[in-house]
Amino acid sequence: MYRDPDFTPFTPNERPSWRSTKRNYLENWPPAAYRDDYFTLNRVWPFVQRTHYLTDPELIEDMLITRAESFTRDFITVGALSSMINREALFFVEGADWKWQRRALAPAFRHENLLALTPTFVDCAKAQAEAWRRAPQDAPIDAMSAMSNVTLAVIEKAVLGVTGAFDRGKFVAAMQESFAGLSWVRIFTLLRLPTWLPFPGSSKINRNMRYLYDETARLLAARRASGVETQAIIDRLLAAKDPESGRSMTDAELVANLYGFLVAGHETSAVALGWSLWLLAKDQASQERVREEVRAIVSDADISGDTIEKLQFTRQVIQESMRLFPPAAAIGRQPREDMMLGTHKISKSEPVFAALWALHRHEKLWDEPNAFDPDRFTPEKAKMRHRCAYMPFGAGPRICIGMGFAMLEMTAILATLVRDFRFAPVEGHRLELAPDFTTRPKGGLPLIIEKT
Repeated sequence: MYRDPDFTPFTPNERPSWRSTKRNYLENWPPAAYRDDYFTLNRVWPFVQRTHYLTDPELIEDMLITRAESFTRDFITVGALSSMINREALFFVEGADWKWQRRALAPAFRHENLLALTPTFVDCAKAQAEAWRRAPQDAPIDAMSAMSNVTLAVIEKAVLGVTGAFDRGKFVAAMQESFAGLSWVRIFTLLRLPTWLPFPGSSKINRNMRYLYDETARLLAARRASGVETQAIIDRLLAAKDPESGRSMTDAELVANLYGFLVAGHETSAVALGWSLWLLAKDQASQERVREEVRAIVSDADISGDTIEKLQFTRQVIQESMRLFPPAAAIGRQPREDMMLGTHKISKSEPVFAALWALHRHEKLWDEPNAFDPDRFTPEKAKMRHRCAYMPFGAGPRICIGMGFAMLEMTAILATLVRDFRFAPVEGHRLELAPDFTTRPKGGLPLIIEKT
């Protein structure tokens, strides 16, 4: 178990502030969030609706699993993220539209199909390793930026089935600049202001968004025109049909879902991998355990579909990283009707969040919750834990469809890189969290690397 003050990157506010809403909204979750089962931000500002936050696994299970049909996406998530993700994508659609899209996409994410992608994950990691070997060894690397490059390369090959189909650097830069505006969009949504109103940098963000959607539509059109069929996810999207109705996706639904995979499918994995490398740089003993495990199981060979699932400790590192720094800090819902959730009365106009950041660091659920300890996730310990005490991919019917893809991808990438490089923190660097679409740090995660 490794302890470091950087693992608690901010001090919770006793009372929320607008400054924190813009800078780091997690600061507004009070200290009680980490020891109580439930808290609210209760009309602390004029015109802002009371918001409920759950940190009790039983309450979260009731909302996301037992009574999942009684809730929709909350208005804050819809208002903020629909500026980034089209409302016709699986992430947003509800009811019958969601059910048929989920059924149609499910075959692409079968475990055997994902295992077959292991060489793709490894090749992309090896390309990043080669880039690091060519770079000056005395200059820090930014782990977040590098992992964005790797995971977008994975998406390019696994989702599009080709390489060089688009400018990865330009695409990532446009996404990151667009993410930076989400704090403004979130504030506008809270105040019930039109999200099309201008804010600092909004013109550039709008241009970036047009570029991202136009580029996605171009990629889809090019794939159709090529007439080439592969096992890539884009081809599975084009061929997807509801097994019950026979319905296929419209062009708008295809573009929306392809864009969702390009953006969310790479960003969440990149963030989890960036934090994993940074935590291992802090905890050299755990880093060496990963290296020893990889060498013991695969030696100098490439990780394969036959060996990847044997990398148990490597997977535990990723799981513990997503506990301390979950890529998504909260999951929101909106009641369809006024209701009771446990002993709490909730109006249908009031959003409810599973507060993952606080849940994953809760004093009642975890021993030394702010320490880094991958052994929390041994199979024996995981079985003893409530299924909604740890949920970086969500829970219930709307659990992330890409969870299996992401875990295999991250395991292959982390194992490949840690076998070949030793990572160390940059002396004097101070972490500052700046969550927007995901829990990214301000200014990246600089690390010193050396070849093993």
